[in-house]
Amino acid sequence: MKKFLVVAAAALAVTGCGSSRHEAGGTTTAPATPVSPAPMTLTVFTVRRGILRPTVVHVPRSTAPGAALGALGLAAPVTVSGGTATVRLPKATDVQVASIVYTLTQFPAIRRVDVAGRHGLTRADFAAYLPPISVESPAPGAAVPPTFRVRGTASVFEATFVVQAVRNGKVIQRRTVMATEGAPGRGTFSTTLHVTPGPVVVRAFAPSAADGSPQHEVDVAVVVRS
Repeated sequence: MKKFLVVAAAALAVTGCGSSRHEAGGTTTAPATPVSPAPMTLTVFTVRRGILRPTVVHVPRSTAPGAALGALGLAAPVTVSGGTATVRLPKATDVQVASIVYTLTQFPAIRRVDVAGRHGLTRADFAAYLPPISVESPAPGAAVPPTFRVRGTASVFEATFVVQAVRNGKVIQRRTVMATEGAPGRGTFSTTLHVTPGPVVVRAFAPSAADGSPQHEVDVAVVVRS
């Protein structure tokens, strides 16, 4: 009988030790599922009907120049050094090169692009793909804050044109803008609009010298977030 009691006590001691070790370790939980980082929002430029046009895309968060090339459908490594992006793409059409150069040079660290055997390419090399007024930012479909900048390039008479915010056919804000250079050259421009939340069209045009009618009109539909 004593022998039985000793064995039973030993068994209880072992059970107690196991329970004690479990409690010391705290509550066991399954490893947390890694949360994927939020996707990046980028602007890419593609040639449609002979014109370079910006488009907003949402891509997995990664190295921005590489992600931008991926959004163009180009799986090519890209490295950046001394303001030059080198894209390891042995062959590309002129249209593809124009898209690559415009897309990559939106990043402040990139001023030139080497691609497909061509070196030191800048946006000026592809001016033929641009309309007289080109709004580069915001891109169509972008979500913008109530105060946002409208940027791009223009080649218009005396470098002067108009940027408007239009909602439901009504002009709710108007800016007279001057590019840094007039036609036949091409200059850059930037202006600020302040608009209440909701959908709005950013409209840019050069008024006709004869009657003020819009020339070279560009419409960009965006959403002003609250």
